[in-house]
Parts: sequence; C-alpha cells; structure tokens
Amino acid sequence: MARSAMPEHASSQSPRFALAKFLPATLPATLVKRPVLYDRLTAGAGQRLTVVVAPAGAGKSVLLSSWAVTRSPGVTSWLSCDEADADPVRFWTGFTEAPRSVAPGFGADAADLLAMDGVMSADVIASIANGAARLPAGSVIIVDDFQYAAAAVSADMTDLVERWPAGTAQLVLSGRSDPPLRLHRLRMAGELCELRSRDLNFTLAESRDLLAHFGVELADADLALLHQRSEGWAAALLMAALSLRGATDPARAARALDIRSHAIAEYFIAEVLEQQPPEVAQFMLDTSILDELTADACAALTGRQDTEALLRSIDAASLFLTALDDERTAFRYHHLVSQVLRAELRARDRARAQALQVRAAEWFEAADDARRAVRHFLAARQVDRALDLLQDRVVTDYLHDPALPAPLDLSRVDPSVLAEAPDRLLALAADLLVSGDAARGGEYLDLLERAGPPIPPDSRLAARLAALQTLRYALTGQADEALAEGLAARAIQERTQLADEWVAAVPMLLMHVHTWLEDFPAVEREAAAALAMPELSEPAKLVHVRGTRALARFEAGYLAEAADAASAADAEARRLGFGQHFFAIEHLRALAGLALERLDLDTAEQLTEQALSIAERGRRVFEFLALLERAQIWAARKQVRDALATVEAARLILAGTSSVLLTRADELEAPLRLSLGDLRSPAELAGGLPAAPRSLLLARIALAAGDHHAALEHLQAPSPGDLTPRRALTRQLLMAAAAIERGDPMAAGILGGALEAARAGGFLNTVVTTAPQVTSYLVEHSTQLRPDPFMDQLVSAALQVRAAQPDASPARRTLIEPLTAAETRILQLLPTGTYVRIAATLFISRNTVKTHLRSIYQKLGVTSRAEAIERAVELRLL
Repeated sequence: MARSAMPEHASSQSPRFALAKFLPATLPATLVKRPVLYDRLTAGAGQRLTVVVAPAGAGKSVLLSSWAVTRSPGVTSWLSCDEADADPVRFWTGFTEAPRSVAPGFGADAADLLAMDGVMSADVIASIANGAARLPAGSVIIVDDFQYAAAAVSADMTDLVERWPAGTAQLVLSGRSDPPLRLHRLRMAGELCELRSRDLNFTLAESRDLLAHFGVELADADLALLHQRSEGWAAALLMAALSLRGATDPARAARALDIRSHAIAEYFIAEVLEQQPPEVAQFMLDTSILDELTADACAALTGRQDTEALLRSIDAASLFLTALDDERTAFRYHHLVSQVLRAELRARDRARAQALQVRAAEWFEAADDARRAVRHFLAARQVDRALDLLQDRVVTDYLHDPALPAPLDLSRVDPSVLAEAPDRLLALAADLLVSGDAARGGEYLDLLERAGPPIPPDSRLAARLAALQTLRYALTGQADEALAEGLAARAIQERTQLADEWVAAVPMLLMHVHTWLEDFPAVEREAAAALAMPELSEPAKLVHVRGTRALARFEAGYLAEAADAASAADAEARRLGFGQHFFAIEHLRALAGLALERLDLDTAEQLTEQALSIAERGRRVFEFLALLERAQIWAARKQVRDALATVEAARLILAGTSSVLLTRADELEAPLRLSLGDLRSPAELAGGLPAAPRSLLLARIALAAGDHHAALEHLQAPSPGDLTPRRALTRQLLMAAAAIERGDPMAAGILGGALEAARAGGFLNTVVTTAPQVTSYLVEHSTQLRPDPFMDQLVSAALQVRAAQPDASPARRTLIEPLTAAETRILQLLPTGTYVRIAATLFISRNTVKTHLRSIYQKLGVTSRAEAIERAVELRLL
C-alpha cells in the first residue's frame, strides 16, 4: 500500500548529491577522544535503533565521526541530512546510496521501485531491510541531522526500524530532537540505545583535555568555575577555549570570562531560538526568568493555558531543558541558556521583562513562597517590596523550609542607604548568613553597629543582632566569640521575656559551640533549652537538635546513645524532607563516625560525602570538620598520604581564622605523621593542643620512640575523671601498649580492662588504631582471648590492620594477578583523578571505582594512591 506520494518529477529525474553528504564530519586537531561514549555506541549493535539526541552545539556529529574512525574499515556508512531531505524521495534515495561505499549493490531494488512507482511502499521498506541484512557483519548506517527529514519520513522509518536486522547492522539516527518513531515501545522492549544531552556533556576531565589541546592550562578552581558555567556544553567550552588561547594570563581570564559571550549568545539565538515557532520562542523568553518551570508557574507568568503541553514539547525537542523530577513536571533551563534568554528578553523589550518579574513575584508571594518572590522583586528593582517581605520571612523560612536557600542577588541594594532602616539591614545580613556568606553578612552587621543612633540595649533589634553575631562566628568556628554573643542574646531575652524565632535559634548554635569546646554537659543543657522553645520549628527540634546531640554524644564516647539519637534524627529528616538541609549535617556525621568505629568504611565514606555535599554550600566550619572525618577514613584504609592531603585541604578552609577547631587538624595529623616514622613533626604539633589530647599524643610519640617510661609519665598527667569515655579508653589502651612494650607480666590484665571498656562502649576502630603494640598483641594472642562475637570482630579488624601495613620486602617485579581492563582504565586515571572525577569520566559509580581500586591495590601490593602510582610506574603500567 502506498504511504507517501512523491513529486511527479521523482521518476524522471533522480536526485543528485554532493560527495560530502556521505562523508563523516572532518575531525578537528583539538579532538577530545571519548572512549566511554564510543563503548556505549558500540553496545547498541544488538538493538534495533540507536539515537543520539542533543541540542545544537552538543558535539553529536564530532562524536559520531570520531567513533567511526575507531571502527574497522569498510563497515560504516554515513548520511548527512539537510533541509532538502524533507522531500521523501530525496531522503530515501540518499539513504540507499550511503551504504554503497561498503556494499556497491545496496538498495538497487529499492531505488528501482522508487523510480518506477514514485511512492514509498512496504515493498521499498522490505527491500531496504533485506539489503541491510546482507551488509558485512558489524555494519553501521549513521544518519546525521535527522531532524530535517523526520517529519516527512517518520512513518516509513518506523516500519523500517521494525524490520531492521539488528544482528547484522546497526542503525544510528542523530538529531536535535527525538525522532517520532515510537521510541517508548523500543525502550520498553530493550531495543533502543540512546545518548542524550546529559551523556554528551563534557566531564570536568574532558573539559581540561579540550583546553589543553588549545594550549590552555588552568588551575583546578578556574577550570571548575569554567566547567560549572558551561555545564559541559561543547559549543560553549570551544568558544571559551578559543578566547583563552590568546589570553596573556589564562587563569585570570578564566575567572573573569563571561561565558555568556556575544559569540555564544549569537550562536544560541541563530541556531536554536530562531528555529522555533514564534509562540515557542516567546514562551522560552518569557519563562527564562523562572529558576524552576512548572505548568502552574508558567501559566501565571504568560497567561497561557497550554503551558503543560508547551513544556512537554520543548523537553522533547531537547531545547536545553533539564528535568528536576522523575515525573518530568518541573524543569530548569541550562544555566547558560537561561542567562542568554534573559539577556535577549531584556534587549528586545525591557518593559516586558520587568513586568514579567513583578508578575512572577506577586504569584510566588500569593503562593507563600517568599524567597522566590523576593528574588523576582529584586530583579524588578522593587527593592522596598523585596526587603519588606525578606524582613518578615528570612529566619522563618530557614527554620521551616526543607529547600536550602539560594543566595539572593543583592547587587541592586545599597546598604549605605539603609542606615536609617536597621530592621531591613538586619534582614539582609540574616539572609546572607543563613545562605552561608559569613564575610558579607558580617560586613552588614558591622555597618549596622556603626550606623545611626545606638541600638537600645534591651530591644528586639539588639537581641536579633546578638543572635546573628552568634551565627556569624559559628560559621567560621570562632567558638569563644560565638559563645559570648550567644550569651548576650540570651541575657536580653531573659530580661525582656522576648519571644522571637531569631533568638530562639541561639541554643541550637551554642550546642555546636559547646561540642567544639568539649563541654558536653553544656550541650545537653542547650538541647533542653532548645526543645523548650515554642518558637522553634519541628524540623529544628527533631532533626537539628537531635542530630547535634547525637554528634556530641559520639565525640564524647557514648556510642549507643549517639546511635539512637542519630537514627531518630535521620528518620525525621527523611519524613520531613530535610535530608539535604543544613540541619542534616550533624546526624550524618554522627552516623559516619559510628560506621567508621565499626570499620564499615564504605558506609562511613558514603555518609561523609553526603555531609560534605551539604556543607560545601556555605557551611565552611562543617566542611572543615567533614574533611577531617574523611581523612580519618583514608587513614583507616592505610592511605596515609591521601589522609594528610585532606587534612591540609581542611586547614585552608579555616585559614585566617582563630578557630579553636584548627587544633583538631593538628590532633589528627600528628598520628598520621607518626605512622610514617616522623617523630619530630608530631611533637611540634602536640605543643598547641589542650592538656588532655596533648598528654595522650606525647604518650604515643614516646611509645613510637620505644620509651615506655616517658609514655607512662605522660599518661599520668590527665586525671581519669577529667577525661571523656573516648579519651579514657584511649588512655587505657596506651597504658596497655606501654605494658606490652616493657614486657610487663600484668600486660594481659591491663589490656583486658581496656577491652572490657571497649566492649561496653562498642569501640572497634579505636582499639586497633590507637597503638600498634595493642594491634600486634591481639593478632599474636588471638587464640588465648575469650571467644565471643565482639572479640572475633576485634581480632578480625586487627588482622586487617596488620595485613594493610606496607610490605617491607623488596619490590616485586611482577603483579600478584593481572589487572582487568576496567582496572587498567581506572589505574590510568589515578594520577590526576579523584574518585568523583574517575567515576564521571568512566560513567560508573564512586563505589564501583572504590571496589576496583581496592582490587588494584591488592594486585599491586600497595595500600595507598601514591604507592599505587609509584608501583605502576615501576611496572611500566603508567
């Protein structure tokens, strides 16, 4: 049956094609090879259809051309489409001609049928499918820019796909939008291989490689900024590389580079925006002011009733939309594209742009979404309306809203003109501080204290100022200053009986401060005070207060109580949707510490990464602490040099502050240095520690030097009654180590008492890592120890620690066991890649990377990244 009537001249005049139509794109000298994507394309050989769908400038043609080069010669055919291929005769004639470079007789019957009948028919489709079945095994037909022909040939292509001989030849369709070919049926049947925008986006490592091909080398921070702005969009990265190539100071240029450059904007407008129907283009321009696109928000903004259908069509057309939920009901534009669209909207109609901002602000205000409303009022230059709303809601939203607040654009607000409006100035400072910007927030607070008449000492304004100063100092770990401000805020509250959310949050902050100062009874007092505050929100009490209490109990050494509180806080965070809020950091850290103590290192690392991912968004002090905890995990894996590097990275976060927490970095670094045989550095670090940790560290140093008499003298210094359960256990273990070192016949009894304390508290990691004398004793006397589940775990952990010690024997000249292909790929990325970067580069999970690395270390006979690299170089694997 005929489906597509052909033009009358079809049979009398065959189409003529330029040779370039059947040739892959010319590869640039700056090509970045993408073996992971090549493997994914190759894996589609057993499926009926492979689609590569991404917007303009994503690098589809270059990817497919570079993949074709890697394939065996004589099996790859290419067809480039253009606007003329909207004529079905021309497209199908070109389709049958493309494979003739590898199979000269391909499509002859189909071409004859087209010439005779002038229509597409089932016979023509069958003839093409039969010809494909006779192609050389492993053949591929690539149709590039298929969007030009899709509408005209979709019905016939659908039939061809259903008849396609997937076992012999692979069909690849590449374009800017999904081909209308019942993809859902193919996907459900497992017959569809698909690469999309997110797959084609360059990874951070690939961005670095691209710049390197242009002779541009950037520092990690500059590269990360450039990559973040481009979101891996190939066209933007290429233009940035061209710009940076001629820069005299590439690092400075990268920091200053406005990736919304004129060239990028022109490219997007010409290649994307102006190719859309006018109503779609205007819809994209209007809705670009929204950070999150939903049907309701877009309808309120544009007045259209078909916004849901428009969003679906824009999403299907791969027009730089990113889905924010699995149901694909909420979206955002690619960050760079939204900026270009907003600039174009203002350039075309500035009055319309401002009116849309006001309309959006009023809609969000009516929907009780104050933060978004404030953002749009600021964009509309209606500063008074923004600040009035911000003043009322900034702290309330932080305590009740599970969404982390994004920083507001306050560039249009001149704080100097607010000197006579202290409440507004305080609201600006509060917004900056709860967003994590301690520096700018502190500047606003200083301005408030200097400006205008003195603040009445017992006023709400004075109490709020003291509460914000507490937050300011807490964000940088300045415990003494935070404590003084917090007590001042509390004094005002008690004198005035003030009921205020801002001041009610002070006990939450003081819980952190007292934990840092190791005043654990004070933590419990502040927790009780916070829970008694009616002004505090349910999430603040059930997630934050519980989580902070859990961490304090863990650090003190009450592990069972810590586990109960942390688990309860985690359950409430999940129930209330606060799992990614700042409130969740402390219980995640507590759970990570508990996992480390029981030597479940994978779980500990996963939880620490979760805490870090939250802390990195403006909570420097918690990022510092989580990095130290990650260093402890590295140390437990015996990757000492990685642990030391992480400690140094943590120090940089609080550099320039007088934070008491910096001594924690010293306390962690010292035993790491000690494990490397360095006695001098730990002794220097011990000098800055408080009394109790200093005495314990000096005892460890003395034991490492073989001086058990000096070790005992140091251990007598702190009174056992002044030590937390954790430090008391460490002292017992070091006493046992000293007894073992001097051959004391009472050593077994001393160690037995320490092990009973460890059993009661649930300590494993602490026992096997405090002193090598204790670890060795457990291994060598394992048969003499009372068998029970705890002791079995302890001996097993001691064996693992002993087994992970570096091999002192001469370096082996061969591998214990050959590396697999996957392990080899990871090893090659190891010198320059973190877990995250390796995982992103190879499109595998971080846990998979870690599993392979453990196997690599075992086969190389090493225990750390540095040793693995050194060993691999020695074996000529790198």
